[in-house]
This record gives sequence, structure tokens and C-alpha cells, in this order.
Amino acid sequence: MYAILKKIILLSVALLFLFSCREEIIAPDNLVETVNDPVQVSDRNSYILLLNANYFTMNLTVPEIFTSFRTRFNITLIDYESGYTSISVQDYNAVERFRYFIADEVTYHSELLDGYVPTKIKIRMENFSGKVKIEFRRTL
Repeated sequence: MYAILKKIILLSVALLFLFSCREEIIAPDNLVETVNDPVQVSDRNSYILLLNANYFTMNLTVPEIFTSFRTRFNITLIDYESGYTSISVQDYNAVERFRYFIADEVTYHSELLDGYVPTKIKIRMENFSGKVKIEFRRTL
């Protein structure tokens, strides 16, 4: 009896995990369903911006409190049509330490930001059309 109950619980947990994955709901080429409505996910030592844009313009400043001197920057841009996106990162002294400019499709780009703690992320978009995922994560 105990073995059957254990198998039922394991199967239930596996099914719950399988059907609760976000990747099952949103196809990989459809980062965000709504247009011109940025989705931001932020917690200590990470920040993600997802956007499905259609001639979208914005200036966004994100005060981030990272505690690591090593941060991984990742970006994916698909279905690019127009405009540009500019990303910059400042340190504790308000010195710009990193800049990334994009005006073309990027399957995946990653860089290591090393030697300083990011405290402010600035994202500017001008007449931007495309689907973009911008991510900053602490790296050990």
C-alpha cells in the first residue's frame, strides 16, 4: 500500500511540474503576447525585461541592487523590424561601465560584466519593433 501511495505522489508531483512550466504556455518565438507592454521581473541580483514591441518608444531606468562584482548580460532579439534599443549600466559612482546598442536581429548574445557592481540599468528604445528579452544575472 505504501509503495502505491508513493508512486501516486511522485506521479502527481511530476505532472504538476510538467504542466506548470511557463515554456509550455508561451512558444519560444513569442516572448510576450501583449504588444507594447513591457514585462519586468526583478529580484536581488537579477533583472529581466520581456517586450513584444510595435513602433515602441521608452526610456526606462531600473535601480538595481546587485551584490556581485560579476554579472552576466544576455539579450535575444527576434522578429526585428525597425528602431533601436540602447542599454547602459552604471556603477555606484554613476559611471557608465557598459553599453550595448542593437538595431538588428540577435539570436542570442551574452557578455560578462566583471569588476564592478551594477547599480543602475538604463534601457532606451526608439520606434522599436521586435521581440526582445534583456537579462542581467549575478554570476559567481
